[in-house]
Amino acid sequence: MNKHYITNQNKKYFYTLEPKTKKTTFIKCADANINQEFLNEDVPNLLRDLPNLILAEKKYNKKQADFIRFRVNRQDKKIIEKNALKRGYPSVASFLRDMALNKT
Repeated sequence: MNKHYITNQNKKYFYTLEPKTKKTTFIKCADANINQEFLNEDVPNLLRDLPNLILAEKKYNKKQADFIRFRVNRQDKKIIEKNALKRGYPSVASFLRDMALNKT
């Protein structure tokens, strides 16, 4: 795994690259909300766009300033996480938000 960073607006943002197969690389950048495998041919374009993706994620998170908390038991949490993953959501929060706002 190779850890790198980019500088954007005088701040360092870290990301990792981990070769998975001859054709794919796993990329993780928490600041851009990226945590997945990409085709090697797509990696240069992703890295070129990474500063814009980070800024877009920061802007999105500023709009999402309020939060709601609730408790669930461990079994229900696992079911919710499984359903979010099965439907392709990057996070449980985005899955629950869309469910609550009837966007699914």
